[in-house]
Amino acid sequence: MRLLPFFIVFTAQVSAQQSELRAVIPAPVEMRLTEGTCHLTCGWTIQGGPAELTGMLGAETAELQQRRPIDCERALVIQLNLFTPDTLLPGEWYSLTVEPDRIHISATTEAGLYRGSRSLVQLLEQGRETGSLPCLSITDWPRFPWRGMHLDVVRHFFPVDFVKQYIDLLARYKMNSFHWHLTDDQGWRIEIKSRPKLTEVGAWRSGSQIGPYARLEFDTVRYGGYYTQDEIREVVAYAAARHINVVPEIEMPGHALAVLAAYPQVGCAGGPYAVNRGWGVFEDVFCAGNDSTFSLLEDVLTEVMDLFSSPYIHIGGDECPKERWKECPKCQARLKAEGLKDEHELQSYFIQRIEQFMNAKGRKIIGWDEILEGGLAPNAAVMSWRGTDGGVAAAKSGHYAVMSPGSHCYFDHYQGDPANEPLAFGGYTTLQKVYSYEPIPTELNAEEAKYILGAQGNLWTEYILTPEHAEYMALPRMLALAEVLWTPKEKRDESDFIQRLEKEFIRLEEMQVNTSKSLYQVQWNSSSRSGFIQPRNSSQVEPRSALFWRHRLRKIR
Repeated sequence: MRLLPFFIVFTAQVSAQQSELRAVIPAPVEMRLTEGTCHLTCGWTIQGGPAELTGMLGAETAELQQRRPIDCERALVIQLNLFTPDTLLPGEWYSLTVEPDRIHISATTEAGLYRGSRSLVQLLEQGRETGSLPCLSITDWPRFPWRGMHLDVVRHFFPVDFVKQYIDLLARYKMNSFHWHLTDDQGWRIEIKSRPKLTEVGAWRSGSQIGPYARLEFDTVRYGGYYTQDEIREVVAYAAARHINVVPEIEMPGHALAVLAAYPQVGCAGGPYAVNRGWGVFEDVFCAGNDSTFSLLEDVLTEVMDLFSSPYIHIGGDECPKERWKECPKCQARLKAEGLKDEHELQSYFIQRIEQFMNAKGRKIIGWDEILEGGLAPNAAVMSWRGTDGGVAAAKSGHYAVMSPGSHCYFDHYQGDPANEPLAFGGYTTLQKVYSYEPIPTELNAEEAKYILGAQGNLWTEYILTPEHAEYMALPRMLALAEVLWTPKEKRDESDFIQRLEKEFIRLEEMQVNTSKSLYQVQWNSSSRSGFIQPRNSSQVEPRSALFWRHRLRKIR
C-alpha cells in the first residue's frame, strides 16, 4: 500500500500531460507521450527549412519566448528538415518530436513542413503557461486534399487586411483552400484592365437591402469597392506562403447583373441594367447566343488566370433562370444550331464552351452542382451545395467533387437561438452539427469515394457587414470542419474536441478574434417526462463562467 500515493501522483501527472497533448486542433493522426520534459524558459532558435518559413515561424513565436534567465547556457533548437522518403508518404505528411533539448519537424514537402509548424505554434502557446512541454511525438497527415473555406466579398466588401487575417485563420487550422467569391449581381470586385467598366460601373450599387429579407427594405447609400490587380497578387502570394490555394469565383451564366450594367450588350434584352441592390436570384443573365458574351468572358478569364495560380477556376453555374433564354432570338438560334434539346442543354453548352477555353490554357473549372444540368462538362469538378446528390452524381460519373451542403457547411446560418444571435440568412447549423458531418456519402463505394476531394465551409455575406461579424459566423464552426477534414474519422470525438476548443477560445480572445460562444447557449425543454426542465444541448458542456460572461457582455463590434 506504500506505493499508492506514488501511483496516484503519477496517474494525475500522466492524466494532466495527456490533457495537454490533446489541445491541438485539428487532432493529429497520432500523438503520444515520450519520456522527459522540454523546458522553454531559455527561449529558442529556429534552424533549417525554407528561409521564408523559418522567418515566418520566428516572427509568429517571438512573443511566446520568455525572458531568458541569466543561468541559461543555450537556447532550445527548433530544427526544420525536408527529406526524400524511401517509401511513398501521404501528401502534407509531417512528423514532430519534442525532446528535452530540441524540437524537430520533418516533412517530405514544404507544405507538410508548414502544417507541422502550425501544430508547433499551438504547442508553444500551450507551453507558455507552464514554461515547458512534455516530450512527445506526432505523426500526422490530412484525410482529404481539399480543406476549404469560402468568403463572399460581393454582398459586402472586405478590405485586403481582413482577407489576410481570414487566410491566417484558415492556415492555423491546416485548411488549404480559400474560395474567393468575387462577382455577382450585387457587385464586381476584381480589376480587369481590358474591361475597365466592370469596376467603374459594376463595382458600385445605388443602395443595399437592409433588415430581414421579407421586409424588402433598402437604403440609398452608394456601396461598393474592388481589389486592384496588385492587391489580388498580394493576397495570392500571402496565401501561397501559407500553402493555401486561392480559388477565384467568376459567376456565369447567371448572377451577372454587375456585368450587364457595365456591358449591356452581353444580356439578352440589351438593357438598361443596374447593379442590384437586393439579395436573391434575378432573371437577367448572360446571353448564351451572343458571341460577344464569350469574348468578354474570355478576356476576363485570361486576366484572372494571370493573377491566380490555382489549377481550378470557379465559374459559378448556379441559379441561372432560363426565362430570358426562352424569349431571346439569339439564344433560340444557338439552341437550334447546336442541336440542343432545351435551355438546360444550352447551359451545358455555355459551361462546356468556357471549359474548352480554360482547358486550352491548362486550367480546370469547378462549379456549383447546377452545372450537372443538361450534361456535365468533360473535365469539370462539382461543388455540391444543394445537399449531397450533386457530389454523388459527379463521383459516380468519374468527376471530382467538393462537398459543401447547405445543411452542414453554410456558416451564414444561425448557430444558436435566433433570439440571441445577430440577423442571419436563416437555417440552423450548430457547431455540433458541423462536427457530425461526414463528407463521403454512404451511396458511394470505395472506388467512387476517391473522387470526393474534401469539403468546404461557405460564408455568404448578405447579412454580414463587418469583419468582426464575419469572424463571429465563421468561428468556431470552421474549426469543427477543419477537424472533420483533417483527422481520421475513427479518431473524431465531439466531447474531446469541445474540451480542446475551450482552451482555443482563450487563445482566440488573445488574438482579438471575435469568436462565437453560441455553443454554450442552453435551449430549455419543459416537456420532460420527469417533470423537470432539462437542457437540450448535444454537448452537455457547462460553460466556463468567466469566458462565457465575457462573451455575453461583448457586442459585435
